[in-house]
Amino acid sequence: MIDWTAVLIVTGLCVVMPIWIVALVYRSRDHEINRKTDVLLKAVENGQEIDPSVFADTRSSRTLKMKLLNKMTWGTVLSVIGVGMLAGSPFIGDSTGAIITGAIFAAVGAGLLLAFFVGRKWMMPEIEAEEAAARMKRQKTEEKQ
Repeated sequence: MIDWTAVLIVTGLCVVMPIWIVALVYRSRDHEINRKTDVLLKAVENGQEIDPSVFADTRSSRTLKMKLLNKMTWGTVLSVIGVGMLAGSPFIGDSTGAIITGAIFAAVGAGLLLAFFVGRKWMMPEIEAEEAAARMKRQKTEEKQ
């Protein structure tokens, strides 16, 4: 006999919820673009100058260093969770699910940590150039004040 409650819960979590989240994100980005468009149209109608920074994507403001640190953070968290699940699995009665899940978490965490260390080595010139550009920008803003 099929437990329809479980089927509805799994369908809701695996199908409906991701679609709903994507729709909300798309709707918020669309709303943000519409607000920028309205402001720019009013500025053009009034003959004001338009600041090019309005068109800059705010989500891409993260530096390479911050992206690498994010990989390190998630790699460490997932590795610790995975190793903890693997260490605790002998104390669970039927531990196959915990072993599989722990191994997956540990593998993904190790992969992210590897990506951090390799990325840090390969991206060092770009990171230094980005930091130099940020320093120059700070100096220019300090000189203006």
